[in-house]
Amino acid sequence: MSWRTWRTWGTWRALIASLALLIGLTAAGASPAFAGLDGPVANYIDQHCGIDTIGSGKTTIAVPVDRVTLNLEAVGHSPADSKITAVYTIPGTSKYGTLFGQFDPVKGNATFNYTVDNPPAGATLSISYEVAWTDGTYYSATRTRPLLTCTRDDTTGVDSGYGGAESRATVFQQCTSVGTWPYSVRAVDVTVHLSHDRYPADYAGQQVWADYWIPGKKGYTSGVSGTADSVGDAWVTFRLVAPPTGAELDILSSVRSIYGRTYPVHTWVPISC
Repeated sequence: MSWRTWRTWGTWRALIASLALLIGLTAAGASPAFAGLDGPVANYIDQHCGIDTIGSGKTTIAVPVDRVTLNLEAVGHSPADSKITAVYTIPGTSKYGTLFGQFDPVKGNATFNYTVDNPPAGATLSISYEVAWTDGTYYSATRTRPLLTCTRDDTTGVDSGYGGAESRATVFQQCTSVGTWPYSVRAVDVTVHLSHDRYPADYAGQQVWADYWIPGKKGYTSGVSGTADSVGDAWVTFRLVAPPTGAELDILSSVRSIYGRTYPVHTWVPISC
């Protein structure tokens, strides 16, 4: 799945107009935004401080960033044939980002990543999203929370890191190589252990997925899928070939429960090989 960020004011104004129209229709007594929806769209939001390097050679600049991740789950409605618009804004500033996507038809979720450069201290993060299905069903909501204050001296903070469904993820890395010398290439095998401290029977025998993203690259790459054992534990491994040494690796696992819900488990680790 690929995401495109639109940063033109024309697109931004059009989006504001469409959201305003939607709110106006609801307030006027027309069909509410959740009309026909069998259940809500579950949302999970977290933030992570990091550093991006801008420029090249001797003119590089280290910029503190807040990496905002929005995970949405279709609940009570088939995830197929969906369209999602997700927007973040920081009231009082010109910072914003718009992403478009759709629910994964198998996992039933969708993930959006935003990078906020030089996040202003004491600011508020606002995320609005709208989901529309081809059968005419749609749902919209806005969520707000404090924006992380990320600086060059604080690059490891995580706020509201979601680990839904009482899930925990532990990450292990094994350095290796692919190919034959002198043409071998450095690689790392990443193993994710997913476990449940409470209600493990709710996840026994259910599917899990581990997707990954390296900042500066494209969106999430599908890493690997697996099945939890009788106590709800799962071990899955994927390989990164020639990864940037020391870069942060964003691992987003999806855990299915026996009730049909898919919960996210978000983990950030530095690449050690």
